[in-house]
Amino acid sequence: MNLIARRDLGRQLIQTPSEVDAQLLKLLNSKGADPDFWSSKERDRSDSAHCIFQYPAMMVPIVQRRLLGAVLEARPDIQSVYDPFLGSGTSLVSGMHFGLNVYGNDINPLAVLISRVRTARSVEFTIGAISEVVAKRAEADRRETIETSMPNREKWFQADVAIELSRIRRAIQKCESLWVRRFLWVTLAETIRLTSNDRTSTYKLHARPAAETAKRKLSPIAVFRGLARENAASFSTFRRKLAEAKQIKSSKYVAKTDVRIGDTRRVVDYWGHAAPFDLLMTSPPYGDNLTTVTYGQHSYLPLHWIDFKDIDPAADSAALRTTQEIDRRSLGGVSSDGAWTEEALLAASPRLKRFADELPAKPEDGRSRLLRFYRDFGASLDSITGVMKPDSYMIWTVGNRNIAGQQVPTDLVLGDLVEGLNCKVITTLTRRIHHKRMPDRNASSATMREEKILLVRKCEA
Repeated sequence: MNLIARRDLGRQLIQTPSEVDAQLLKLLNSKGADPDFWSSKERDRSDSAHCIFQYPAMMVPIVQRRLLGAVLEARPDIQSVYDPFLGSGTSLVSGMHFGLNVYGNDINPLAVLISRVRTARSVEFTIGAISEVVAKRAEADRRETIETSMPNREKWFQADVAIELSRIRRAIQKCESLWVRRFLWVTLAETIRLTSNDRTSTYKLHARPAAETAKRKLSPIAVFRGLARENAASFSTFRRKLAEAKQIKSSKYVAKTDVRIGDTRRVVDYWGHAAPFDLLMTSPPYGDNLTTVTYGQHSYLPLHWIDFKDIDPAADSAALRTTQEIDRRSLGGVSSDGAWTEEALLAASPRLKRFADELPAKPEDGRSRLLRFYRDFGASLDSITGVMKPDSYMIWTVGNRNIAGQQVPTDLVLGDLVEGLNCKVITTLTRRIHHKRMPDRNASSATMREEKILLVRKCEA
């Protein structure tokens, strides 16, 4: 169904917000009769070009589409979906299957790059052949100039690996099409993940032992060529499915797509032209990145090889000042002028106050880290709800994490905070995590095997 038909149908089905809530609850309960409906065991890494880069903690495309389909069944007038914690763009590509206008932002430049590739309205259908040309161009390059000035490069890249990565980088830069370069940058990013000296068993940067590194004989050009083939095939399948769903017209996606680099604490500053949005679908961080999922560290090595001008004019190369800079700029990373006060935060969430008050005395920074994150998260919620329409729905997928051996009741705290912002929690679903990428060596992985999905409605003012 296209946007115009969905809007017209919505006008015919005039219901009160409470009636729509009841309809949605009935729909969700009926679908949830199958315990794996929200916890799909199906795993198709090529779904919606999901595999082009192994971004941490990615959502499952089929589950997001099921959630979205249920909401659209009850609210067929919805025309836009917004994700303020974009990640690799799964929420937005899910919206594209339904022909929605899709909008999103993230503070991580690599997330913005990946999402811009996946959500592009127009793509180059011969990307597979172009990728092969780029690989051959890199093979023919005999220069040994290293194309990155990253500090401590020798720790993370063997000399021959750095030379081949530089040859790929130069070959990519010769491509004229911006979308082609972006696609190839993402493929290069995954190549770097697989050929650097960093261990792939954790999100945090950890160099492999020297003895292990010495035994690794890798050709980044060969890895890049194989990944480019897989990525091109995955992307071709994604666009074909959009075409079959009649979401492609004259080789372009039928609706709007807009991905931006930006801080969720200030979204009202840069979404004025597109807001307010009809629907929010997102999975926010579970805590500060430095102690949960280090998205920034995971992105640090690839970003040193990518031309920032091709990501976004607003992309700031100073984000690579240290391995932790992107994570420091994220929620709870450093003190923020826009954060809520501790007093306002604890008044807004009695559950958070109870949890914070019961934390043990050690580690001493446990309580401060918890409240620093939630002061920022509260400010983000304030900003995010400001760009949502009255009576719009929000789908929040959240997980719990531990502090000092105690599990933070993330879903309950979120419920407190949104209800304090004139929103109503309609229901909470539970989904088991079968396939989300959570390395066992990550300290937070044990608490991330189950997620809660909160369906929330923003009430009229």
